[in-house]
Amino acid sequence: MTAATDFHISTPRPSSVLDGKYRLDERLGEGTVGLVYRATHLGLKKVFAVKLLKPGPALDPFSVSRFRWEAEALGRLRHPHVVEVTDFGVDPGTGSPYLVMELLEGAPLAELCRQGPLPLARALPILDAIAAAVDAAHAQGILHRDLKPGNVLLCGTDGEERTVKVLDFGLAEISAPPQPLAAVDRFAGEEETEEEDEPAGPLTATGALLGTPLYAAPEVIRHGRAGRAADVYSFGVIAYEMLAGRPPFQGSTREVLAGHVAGEPAPGALSAGVWSALQETLAKDPARRPATAREVVRRLRAAAGQEDRIQWRRAELPRRVFLAALLAAAVPLAGLLLSQGLSPVERRADDLRFRAAPARPPDPRILLVTIDEASLAGGSPALADRADEIGDTLNRIFAAGARSVAVDFLLPDTWSASQGFSDLVLRHSEDLTLAAFSSPDMTAEDGSVLGTGSVGGLTAAALGPGKTGSLFGFVNLDEDADGVVRRGRLGFRDVAGGERPSWAARAAGAISSIPATSSTRSFWIDRRIDPSGFARISWRDVPAALAKRPWIFRHRLVLVGGDFMAAGDDVYRVFQRSGEAERVPGLVLQALMVDTIAVGLPVREAPAAPFLAGAALWIGLAAAALLLARRPLPVLAALVVALLVYPGLSIPVFQRTGLLLPVTVPLLPALLALVLAVALRRLLPPIPPWRQES
Repeated sequence: MTAATDFHISTPRPSSVLDGKYRLDERLGEGTVGLVYRATHLGLKKVFAVKLLKPGPALDPFSVSRFRWEAEALGRLRHPHVVEVTDFGVDPGTGSPYLVMELLEGAPLAELCRQGPLPLARALPILDAIAAAVDAAHAQGILHRDLKPGNVLLCGTDGEERTVKVLDFGLAEISAPPQPLAAVDRFAGEEETEEEDEPAGPLTATGALLGTPLYAAPEVIRHGRAGRAADVYSFGVIAYEMLAGRPPFQGSTREVLAGHVAGEPAPGALSAGVWSALQETLAKDPARRPATAREVVRRLRAAAGQEDRIQWRRAELPRRVFLAALLAAAVPLAGLLLSQGLSPVERRADDLRFRAAPARPPDPRILLVTIDEASLAGGSPALADRADEIGDTLNRIFAAGARSVAVDFLLPDTWSASQGFSDLVLRHSEDLTLAAFSSPDMTAEDGSVLGTGSVGGLTAAALGPGKTGSLFGFVNLDEDADGVVRRGRLGFRDVAGGERPSWAARAAGAISSIPATSSTRSFWIDRRIDPSGFARISWRDVPAALAKRPWIFRHRLVLVGGDFMAAGDDVYRVFQRSGEAERVPGLVLQALMVDTIAVGLPVREAPAAPFLAGAALWIGLAAAALLLARRPLPVLAALVVALLVYPGLSIPVFQRTGLLLPVTVPLLPALLALVLAVALRRLLPPIPPWRQES
């Protein structure tokens, strides 16, 4: 059967058996290419879809040979989004070529397109599946030539993820009737021209209008030539229809064909990014179109990402900046509310900085004279009965050149009758400091003052009330909640509102001017001072020292007090550089305060307010960076490291300047704000990628 006149094809009837294998059970549909039946394989007892090509002038022996070639190629095409061809052949009884395919249940994409424009997010997965199928077929040298929504099947129901299957690869060319070029050109309003047909391949025919007019590429309409670019064009038309809700050209067949050849589609409601991605796909010149359908999808996905980013910025930027500002404003408030509760933690941070700082030697101008158990041993009179002895000895210390003497004892009232002590007071009232103590509270109405009765009678009258009162400095001490003394005072305020100096401040005034600040101000004791380095001498050794080496008292501030560690009297806890709170005599503690005042209060506490303001500004920027960062973990790690660097920096700052930066008050609220920022980020919509992945 080689001549066209001898070739005859008839259409099989339902219930007939095709090629001895397939029983045609039910006609499922009819298209421009052929007829589709539900068929049962008699041997496998399995249901398939069988497509029979319609009889017509095109089905000559040459077309049947071409059909076999195309069917073999389609049989080799295996792709999850291409309907699988399982068999092909020609029925010997009717001469009808047929293809056997997997039977699919679903709805054509055309039905979905009729519902109106699809959101880009919904359309992209479908377009991606179609593109993957088209590109896979092109890679095997197979063209579709009739790509349209009717040839795309959405399998499954709306309630589940639908599988996309592309139908009818290559079948358009097999049965497409030739279309005169001149008639097609007249559709486009062009003059009739004669064109020389290009040489045809062994199984192709030029000059045929392939595909459906709504989706036909311009070169197909003009010349009947279909290539990969034509399938890409048809794919672009499908994408346009899905996203715009209508094909790019509508009207009569003449108007649609003219639009494809010479018209420009309107962007309509398409966004600028989507329209830009589709414009080159719908270019009249095939060379300007993307090389693959997947490239079209990549551009659309990039446009979708751009749209997502624009919408995200409009909605989320103001909200996240506001949240960052809110967190920043909460930091100072939290710092003020937490400041009292954080005091123990802050004290420990201060202790750590003192411990890490290098030791400082005591002021060499200070000399400690200690009255200890050894000084009172051997049947010596009690301290209360030694007023004359102590007065005379202190007079001799002044005579040896001492600049000032400060006595850290609450002297009994009986000393007011001592001639030796009275002589000391009258001679050196300007350079003598005596101890007083307010109990229980100097500011209370019933507060009583101890120690001032030691100067009375004729001595007080000779000095006058002003000079008598100025002899005394208060030895009251402030202990923290843990029982450790960390701070001292320059003075106190009495019930009448007057300012009274502390014992340490009055004593230090003899060797240095007291800082020009409020005399009631508290200050940090400089615990960098090594207390073991104070020059000291026992009271029992003073007479020998006055006789043999009196120069040790010259120009010095002599602090006289008790050293009764064994008895436990006048002993205080001080957090020393060893890292533990150590017990020291009251005289040593007073000496530390005197030294601190004498060198100008080198330890200063930075006010918390500026640091809270700085923490608020920092957390505002940090929270904004965290809420806006595409990858939050590196940003969070950097912010946490930055927060931890701050307390670390406070140590060298203290060592160089003596400034105690607040640590816990700004740090903990900032950490809490960061935790809240992380929690808020998890509750907010995710950030779209700034760059679309290929």
